[in-house]
Amino acid sequence: MDLKQLKQDYLDWEAKHTFFYPWSETVFEVENDLVDAYGRKPFVLVEEGGGRYTVTDDGYLMFKYNPLEDNDDLNEYAAGMVIDAGFDFDQEHGVISREVSQAALPAAINGLMQLEIMMSYIA
Repeated sequence: MDLKQLKQDYLDWEAKHTFFYPWSETVFEVENDLVDAYGRKPFVLVEEGGGRYTVTDDGYLMFKYNPLEDNDDLNEYAAGMVIDAGFDFDQEHGVISREVSQAALPAAINGLMQLEIMMSYIA
């Protein structure tokens, strides 16, 4: 097996199944073909500002799983998962985010998508 070729084929496939949608001059959405426990595709928003990038779910994830904000156990557990994954969690607004450099942007996007999928299995 040619692992070099396999790696290239994998990266080519991933590139074809990752989508970038501009929302404005400074904000874009990233989506891919992965699905969460409910069959929905995760997505993240990226906002550029001052040479830094904020990767966020804009509160969508917690709204999706706890819209009335009445499940304190879920909020507490989710906050722990978010922080353990290296993201910030605004409990008042349910927003998950991380500010990164351009070099760290791909890893942060991937990390938040993975976190969204993981959290769907506990909600």
